[in-house]
Formats: sequence, structure tokens, C-alpha cells
Amino acid sequence: MIAYDIEDDAVRRKVADLLENHGERVQYSVFECRLPRKRFTVLRQQVLRLLHADDSLRCYPLCRWCRQAIAWQGEGAAPEDEGFIIA
Repeated sequence: MIAYDIEDDAVRRKVADLLENHGERVQYSVFECRLPRKRFTVLRQQVLRLLHADDSLRCYPLCRWCRQAIAWQGEGAAPEDEGFIIA
């Protein structure tokens, strides 16, 4: 799971576009990205290059067992794709 807090609209748009190409937006600034570890590392570096010093990026890896325990309310479905990291 990747979440961010970015002040600059242009930077926020670029980060969102990048993440939308690699995962599913589940909230305005929260994405679930099912990626192999190497691809996640590359994506994180791409995002970090866009950020300013006062921006915030948080990446939460979820193991297979954690994914099974995710609870949600409203639209959307549980994460799928066994064998990948949600980061």
C-alpha cells in the first residue's frame, strides 16, 4: 500500500499518474500496488525523485497473511494475486 501527502498540484498529479499505472487507487492519495519486489523498488525510486522535501510518502508492505485480514467498508474488493507484495 502506498500513501502520500503532496502539496504541489503538479507533483501530486505526476505521482498519481505513475501509481495508477502500477496499482489501483483505493482512496484519493492511497494506492494498492501488487508488484514484485524489484518493480516496487524501481517505482518507489521514481516517485521519490518527484517529491519535494516537505512531501510525505508512506509504503506499507503487506504479507500474504496480512492481506487476508484486510477489512473494508464500502466499494472495492479484497486484494488478490497471491505471491506478490502489496507495497
